[in-house]
Amino acid sequence: MACRHIDETEVREIVDKGEINFAKSDLNKDACHKRYALEGTSDDEQKLRIIVAECSDVLTVITVIDLGRDWPCVCE
Repeated sequence: MACRHIDETEVREIVDKGEINFAKSDLNKDACHKRYALEGTSDDEQKLRIIVAECSDVLTVITVIDLGRDWPCVCE
C-alpha cells in the first residue's frame, strides 16, 4: 500500500463509505471465500478499489488498488 501512496485511514474510509462494484466482486463462493470490491474516492481524491473478504464477522483486506494511477512499484 505504501508504494501506491495509500494509507490505513484511506482504506478504512473506503470500507466504511465505499460502494460494492458487483462486476469486480466474486460472490459465487461459500460465505468465507466471497470477495467484495469496494470502491470510492478518498479525502485526498484518490479513486480506490479495496478487495475484502468477510468471514465470521472478520473483514480481511486482500488488496488495495489506485484506479486513477498505475504506480511503478513492486510489492514484496
